[in-house]
Amino acid sequence: MDFKLSRRTVLQSAAAMATITALGIKPEHVLGAEGGILKVRMVGDIQVLDPGYMIGGAETSALYACTPRLAVPVHDANGNWTWAPSAYVEKVAQDDDTHISFTLKKGLKWSNNGGEVTAEDVKFSFERMINSDWSARWPTLDHVEVKDSHSGVIVLKTPFVATWLLGIASESGSILPKALTEKLQDAKFTTEFPAQCGPYTMTEWTPKQKMVLKANPDYVGDKPAFAEVHFIDVEDTKAAELAFEGHEIDVTSITTETAARYKKSLPAGAKLVETPGPFYSWIGMNTDHPLLKDIKVRKAIQRAIDVDSILQGAYAGVSPKAFGCIPIGILGHRDAAKYSYNPDEAKALLKEAGVSGLKLDLVTLNQTERIAACQIIQANLADVGIEVTIKPVDSGPFWNLGLESKGDDWKNLQLWIMQYRCSPDPSDPIQWFLKDQVGVWNWERWSDPEFEDLYKKGLEEADTKKREQIYLRMQEIMEDTGAYVWLTFDPLFYAHADTVTPAFESGGEVRAELCTKA
Repeated sequence: MDFKLSRRTVLQSAAAMATITALGIKPEHVLGAEGGILKVRMVGDIQVLDPGYMIGGAETSALYACTPRLAVPVHDANGNWTWAPSAYVEKVAQDDDTHISFTLKKGLKWSNNGGEVTAEDVKFSFERMINSDWSARWPTLDHVEVKDSHSGVIVLKTPFVATWLLGIASESGSILPKALTEKLQDAKFTTEFPAQCGPYTMTEWTPKQKMVLKANPDYVGDKPAFAEVHFIDVEDTKAAELAFEGHEIDVTSITTETAARYKKSLPAGAKLVETPGPFYSWIGMNTDHPLLKDIKVRKAIQRAIDVDSILQGAYAGVSPKAFGCIPIGILGHRDAAKYSYNPDEAKALLKEAGVSGLKLDLVTLNQTERIAACQIIQANLADVGIEVTIKPVDSGPFWNLGLESKGDDWKNLQLWIMQYRCSPDPSDPIQWFLKDQVGVWNWERWSDPEFEDLYKKGLEEADTKKREQIYLRMQEIMEDTGAYVWLTFDPLFYAHADTVTPAFESGGEVRAELCTKA
């Protein structure tokens, strides 16, 4: 890994140096912050920076830092994600249910002799998303009407409240230079921006090694705190943690196991931050399976599983307890469930259902914490007379299990541990449980008319309190099927140098332009 940067030997011990070397990283090439440089670990290399075809991770960080947008995600007074006008606009506002007007600031210049950022760039950037890989973030966009060189109106076919967080304020709301992008093959790009206009510009990329952002001298907003931000590709988490402890990386994600250790004793010069992850995990049950068709059996399983023990034994006691599928910090997050761990009630429900000697398969991804969780579930269900066989599966075949398009495995699916990722609007995590997702991602295979109706209302309801009640009720309906045991919202833990105050976007990626010096 030849970073071609000044070398320094600051690893704290020969043991740490030997371990990092054994993991394939040369100590002299893993550098911490020096002067105006912030070093951030990225888990995987960038592949596609184009907002219509990106994958995520450090690509998201680059898009926020190097491209303009009309709005940005922020937290409201209650800690929920909402939006605010960006530094690139004079104004942006919801005029009515289907019209959003905007006026760009004048004098915003594209790099690469791209000229000024205009309303035509906004129109081009948003309308190309309709046919992109991320079109689901703009489901009701009709077109963008250009009023003059710097102002226009976003026109929706039907109301969609989530347009702000899923589209406009996200990386999917990145504005591109129309003229320069259209010159590219298929009007797409991968690892090099056609032009940039942000607090930073990406100036260097070495595949599988690092991405360098440098402060943009032409940026008209607040100047970023660091002259440079280096995203260093260290895919092995343990190697990244050792590099951090050797003061060679300033910000890195860490495992829950390490987070638990750091909570007891932090390394010198370190701080720990927990951000609500965009993940939600649960135990699912196939309501179509003959052994699980009886709701009394499903509710018995709900009450037989000790989630608190799972969080302690499989998640190191640092992961929050879930009471629904909408994560912390998102409107509609639920802080209580209608059931609790109660083995006696579980036994009574099984007796009422006339069920004894029940044997079930529990499928999980072949990951350490999932296996540990399964073992606790296995013991819990044994206590009420249910015999469970744990079946670890690799990621490829696992994600095909509930898909009817992939064969008949869904017919034999009984219990499983599942984790989904979501964007910061309640419509996103809950959409996968609709009727049209049965045989796709609704592996529990149920449907409910009230649930369907509420989903449509939730997309259009502008009143925050009314919208919150919609999603709270939808999660209650899910729970009442007996097909869900809520587990956790897997948090994201970051360790960072105490000289740095990191900032994150709603998905947990580092917002380089918002990081400051402590």
